[in-house]
Amino acid sequence: MSDKETKLEETTPQGSLRDFYYVLFRYKWRIIIFFLVVMVMTAVAVVLATDIYNSKAKLLVRLGRESVTLDPTATTGTIIPVRPSRESEMNTELEILRSQQIAEMVVDSIGAEALIYKEHPVAHSSASTMAKIRKPLDVLAKRIRQLKARSGNMGSTDSSDKRDNAIRMVMNNLQVETQQMANTINLAYKSQNPQLAQDVLTSVIESYLEKHIAVHQTPGSHQFFKQQSSQLQEKVTQLETELRNLRNETGITSLDEQQRVILDRISLLESNRNTAEIALAASTATVDALKKTLAEMPDTVVTAVTEGFPNVAADGMRQRLYELQLMEQDLASKYEPQSRQVRDIRKRIAAAEALLNEEKTERTQISKGLNTTYVSLQSALLSEQASMSSLQAQVEMLQTKLASAQEELSTLHDIEVQVKALTREIEIQEANYRKYAENLEQARIDDALETGKISNISILQAATLPVIPESSRRMLTLLLGLAVAILGGIGIAFVSDYADHSIKTPKQAEDKLGLSTLTCIPYVPTFSIKRQSRVKGYHEALDVLEEQLLLGPQGTRKLRVLAITGSHRNEGVSAVAANLATTLARLGQGDVLLVDANLSHPSVHETFKTRLSPGLAETLTNGSNNGGAVTPSQVHNLHILSAGAARSNYSEILNTGQLRKLLNSWKKNYRFIVIDLPAVNEASWAIRIARLCDGVCLVVEAERSRWEVVDRVREQLVKSETNLLGIVLNKRKLRIPEWLYRTL
Repeated sequence: MSDKETKLEETTPQGSLRDFYYVLFRYKWRIIIFFLVVMVMTAVAVVLATDIYNSKAKLLVRLGRESVTLDPTATTGTIIPVRPSRESEMNTELEILRSQQIAEMVVDSIGAEALIYKEHPVAHSSASTMAKIRKPLDVLAKRIRQLKARSGNMGSTDSSDKRDNAIRMVMNNLQVETQQMANTINLAYKSQNPQLAQDVLTSVIESYLEKHIAVHQTPGSHQFFKQQSSQLQEKVTQLETELRNLRNETGITSLDEQQRVILDRISLLESNRNTAEIALAASTATVDALKKTLAEMPDTVVTAVTEGFPNVAADGMRQRLYELQLMEQDLASKYEPQSRQVRDIRKRIAAAEALLNEEKTERTQISKGLNTTYVSLQSALLSEQASMSSLQAQVEMLQTKLASAQEELSTLHDIEVQVKALTREIEIQEANYRKYAENLEQARIDDALETGKISNISILQAATLPVIPESSRRMLTLLLGLAVAILGGIGIAFVSDYADHSIKTPKQAEDKLGLSTLTCIPYVPTFSIKRQSRVKGYHEALDVLEEQLLLGPQGTRKLRVLAITGSHRNEGVSAVAANLATTLARLGQGDVLLVDANLSHPSVHETFKTRLSPGLAETLTNGSNNGGAVTPSQVHNLHILSAGAARSNYSEILNTGQLRKLLNSWKKNYRFIVIDLPAVNEASWAIRIARLCDGVCLVVEAERSRWEVVDRVREQLVKSETNLLGIVLNKRKLRIPEWLYRTL
């Protein structure tokens, strides 16, 4: 990968299409293997799968008597007609079809053995080539299913277990559905045997029609209404007899007419009684007044006075006064004392008395005789007393007749209450009788319809005999297998990528470790300088590393001694160190020394075909420069110091002071010194050497080194106060093909 491509990748946002393709191409073999496994399993399942035949039928649900069910429990109290919605009615029919009882009726009709073992023969007039190929597989699969079914029933061979299995089979294979805003029910039954599918679906329809009629009829409804109607009829007859006997005993034909006659008579009697009482009161007052007047009046009076002229005016006035007094008595008996008539007559009497008192009666001859007024008053008294006795007798008679009429009216009221109670009871019982009689007729009709098995369900399409198996099942299986293979492979790739904590990109290294990426070196299958030169972008990556170290921010510190290390073995530290030293030597700025400090696993001498010993180990052991250990390489200006012979304990020879002296002496002879250090996690003394160098490059193998491990190594280097320059992302694999990478 070139520097331009690296920068372009660093600026690419996370979660882009390039990241998606990277994950796919990185885990392509997992995706391919998963895809092949799933497709092979799907193909085997399709080949071994038996043909499924689907028998279909349609039912029409019309508006009928089932929509208004006659229920004896709903005939008492106030009835409010509540008609169920069409949707709820259709759902009820669907529940009846899906009920277990329908499946039980089907199993009892066809038989559990026929349903479980598929004993109906299947005949085909012609067989395709595919069917001939699959015939042995079908026979084998059928045998396996039979053995499986028998092994499942081996522990309990009871017929009830077979029946339960057959019932579950019918319920699982039966499909019942309806369309919205439609009055039809679609039925379907799937089976490996077409004849069996048709027989089961036909039995389902027959069982449903029978169950439908039984469900929508109230048991004992006809007998109940018949019994209630008979009892109500007897009750009405009994009440009518009681009403007739009551009227015969009382002699009443019309209560209203007789009440009106009695009320008129009572009204007349009360009016006559009031009149008689008023007349009696007036007569009594008159008698009392006459008696009082007679008591005060003398029976004889002076008839003549001969001394002078008789005073005719005084006599007339006196006579008039007497008449006024009689009138007063008469009015007092009829009116109240404060009435206008009584007050007027009294004023006239007072005026007459005043005038009479002013008159002088001068008579010389006085003649006495019977008082005619007294006689007339006595005669009037006798006449008035006779009239009063007559009025008293009349009042008593009217009172007796009135009491008799009122008693007769009270008796009539009692009889009226009884008549109305009986009439009301008769009306109630007659209404109940009519209602039960109507329901009895409806129940009789329902009973007749049930006997004739007549309902509102019509068969639009009888159960069909399928001759062609469902091909969509296999095609659907293949499509599902293909979808699972593709989506599952992609899912496995992304799950694997999510579970992988290795560092893959420079951006990820910077985010996880907080260090800049110096360069990204492409992956080379076998370490060889010749082979590396063939990998596109390899030398460009080394040039980028050189620029970062010498011309970048690190170059201002005059870096001369560079250490290359990693977090664990086989990350390509030696290859990076060798190539960096080669690149620096080709600059022509001076000699370059490549020191192989990986004492336990040296590899530089193999790369440049130099001797292993003497080397760094011998130089440190002898305590001198040991210039004979440094050998030139085939690369101009590049010298090699091998690791030397293996030692048991390197901590003894790696003295910090001695190493510092050795580095200072090398700086006098070489422009750059590149030290190949072992992995920090495998050799703790590598940090001791790294502290003496001007800069340390941490090599991280892409897609292998976990960022947690590398971060711990980074912390160790930082704590030891080493100058950690950055990260070299090594063995970067270009997963996406170049032609596709450039289009993204």
